[in-house]
Amino acid sequence: MELRTLAERVAEKFPVRERDLRRTFEALLTTDNLWEVLDLTDIPIMTFCELWKELAQEGLVEVKDSSLRLTPKGRELAAFLEITPLRDFACPRCKGRGIEIEPLKEVAEEFKAIARSRPEAIRDYDQGYVLEEVTVARVALMWQKGDLAGLNLMVLGDDDLVSVAASLTGAPKRVTVIDIDERLLDFIQKVSDKEGLKIQVLKHDLRYPLPEELQGAFDTFITDPTESFKGMKAFLSRSLSCLKGPGSAGYFGFTRREASLKKWQAIQKFLLEKGAVITDIIDDFNVYANWPYMESMRAWEHLPARALPQKEWYKSAHYRIELLEKPGPDTEVFPVDLYDEETATV
Repeated sequence: MELRTLAERVAEKFPVRERDLRRTFEALLTTDNLWEVLDLTDIPIMTFCELWKELAQEGLVEVKDSSLRLTPKGRELAAFLEITPLRDFACPRCKGRGIEIEPLKEVAEEFKAIARSRPEAIRDYDQGYVLEEVTVARVALMWQKGDLAGLNLMVLGDDDLVSVAASLTGAPKRVTVIDIDERLLDFIQKVSDKEGLKIQVLKHDLRYPLPEELQGAFDTFITDPTESFKGMKAFLSRSLSCLKGPGSAGYFGFTRREASLKKWQAIQKFLLEKGAVITDIIDDFNVYANWPYMESMRAWEHLPARALPQKEWYKSAHYRIELLEKPGPDTEVFPVDLYDEETATV
């Protein structure tokens, strides 16, 4: 049997290639845990679910006691194709981020204490926040790149509380947060008042252009968009519009769990057309805490096994972009439903 044939069959519904099948076999040879397999395959969750059905139909995979396995037939095929288990060479200290947060140890400890009482992530806004150490690493990266100290920072959507961690360092000149969730805005405002951080909080729906006074007013933005193309475009359009111009920078997370490389290509083209250049992509930089509504998320009923994860598994790459020219006017209004066929976690 050729992997290409299977790939072409799945590709009728989702973008998938022969290489994705090889990666899936490699993941299944590495672990039998569903969530670890989803992490390692580097294909969207909904694509994996469809791919699993095809592999099961061919007698290549099976589920036993919630464990995902290759059947003897699947192992025979893997051996014939010389497919072997994956190996992890990431730095155990920085988790492959290339960022050391030890110099911000006091900030990290203070931030962790504050974050304990943050509002819980809810499905209404497709929320899911990163681990506290990741938030601090995001701040450290911006500082290292010259995008934080003495500058105006805009945070668009902030269940990760980057605004708080950044302000605790005392480095930025000004920090502004935009979010639609009043629970988060109230929490950040209370923290800001208590700690004397002077964070500006504003309620705004990012499906609509930013108020005129916020456009072209910031040196740096950071955001963590909804992973659909429309969602990414909405968040990034607003983010780019808030930047002052050439030399301004932006950061955002982009996963492979809900975004195929075809979608990555479309977003990268969009950024280039907007006058931005991608300077950095750090894979698996962002690690997310398991959210409380997993059993009601869209992908749950499609998964080959249904057992809640025992450790973090949802990760995303961290992008840095820099403007080479000022983006054009941002006037597009986006629809209420920002999701697509690869959306899995809402």
